[in-house]
Order: sequence, then structure tokens, then C-alpha cells
Amino acid sequence: MEYVGIDGHKNQSQICLFTETGAVLHQRIHTQRERFAAVFAQRPTARILIEASTESEWVAQCLEARGHEVIGADPN
Repeated sequence: MEYVGIDGHKNQSQICLFTETGAVLHQRIHTQRERFAAVFAQRPTARILIEASTESEWVAQCLEARGHEVIGADPN
């Protein structure tokens, strides 16, 4: 299983991904459904922590539809 942290913002989101082999990958993407779908469509199952924000609900739904486990975290 992979582990991912997402810091979501209105225009861009930062992704930090820990792979099953121990590699750490960083990526900044536009906060758009198509971009999240493209990045996570071919990835192995992941446990994803996302900061609660205006965009976090649709991002979580997009990722859960692809089989990932999403956990929302209150930034406070």
C-alpha cells in the first residue's frame, strides 16, 4: 500500500507520495478533477490524508472512486 499526503488549495495542490519501495515523490498539480484522476488512476491502492478545505470533498470522492482510502484532516 502507498501513503499519500495532499495539501489542497484552490488553484494548485501539493502531493507527497510514499511508494511501496520506500521512494518519496513530490508533485504539484492543478486542483482539477481530471488532474487528480490522471495522477491516481494507475497508482496502487493508497491511504491518502487530505487537509479539509473547500475542494477536499470532491477530491476525496474522485480518489475513492478509484479505490483509494481517503482520510480528511482538520487543519486546525
